[in-house]
Amino acid sequence: MTEISGNSGSGGGAAGRIGIGLELDATHLKILEVLRDNGRVSVSALAERVGISRANAYTRFEALRADGVIRRFTAEIDHQRAGLGIVALIFVTVRQQMWRQFRAQLAQMPEVEYCAITTGQHDAMIQVRMADVAEVHADERCQASPPKRTWWE
Repeated sequence: MTEISGNSGSGGGAAGRIGIGLELDATHLKILEVLRDNGRVSVSALAERVGISRANAYTRFEALRADGVIRRFTAEIDHQRAGLGIVALIFVTVRQQMWRQFRAQLAQMPEVEYCAITTGQHDAMIQVRMADVAEVHADERCQASPPKRTWWE
């Protein structure tokens, strides 16, 4: 049997154990592989692809979900077809007292896909998706402003 270690998710339980007390085995791993390829697959199709009964597939799927092994389902977006063909990385410097406001403003910007705290010259790197380079340059929120005093000056 294959054991998954490091189960620190919300499900509690011992490493390699899932909701109804079964250890993760090759069948569970195959279920996860099928779901990675297509998270919208029906239970019947999942059972067929894994080679188990529909009832067994449903029970195992629900146990994986209940234990937190499967946390959520998402959609893979074709950004080009969605009109968001450009990814831009924007580096910013944030004054220490402005972090709360900075985070609140980022949360209001739908084009922000990711933000990472950095070290060195800049404090954060923001990844945005927009239609084209012209839109990135036209968005006043993405414009470079005159250098400001940083919090340590």
